[in-house]
Amino acid sequence: MRVVADTNTVVSGLLWDGLPRKVLDTARLGFVQLYTSAPLLAELQDVLTRPKFASRLAAAGVKSSELVLGYAALAWLVLPSAIPRVILADPDETPCWPAPLPPGPMPLFQATIISSPFRNAKA
Repeated sequence: MRVVADTNTVVSGLLWDGLPRKVLDTARLGFVQLYTSAPLLAELQDVLTRPKFASRLAAAGVKSSELVLGYAALAWLVLPSAIPRVILADPDETPCWPAPLPPGPMPLFQATIISSPFRNAKA
């Protein structure tokens, strides 16, 4: 299964236990393949450097950049395609979704988008 995880899901999975962590764990075990993009990784770095996460990172003994690099190593990096603005309530959200196209012949690419609060959709 191909999965594009929303940044909130990735942050929760990296910093806490629960369903978001299980998404990352299933990718580590090879049961799902995570996909990300440069815009999503930049958003992840931005979110993890927010002051509200400083104590959690310190308690875990990690830097935000280490978590971003670890996630980047876990997920396949793809180039995002142009996406029309369809999420009117959060216009900054839509352009970050990668709509990935992995290398190799593939007539149609489909991924499950995992978003907070875990609403699944096909992209």
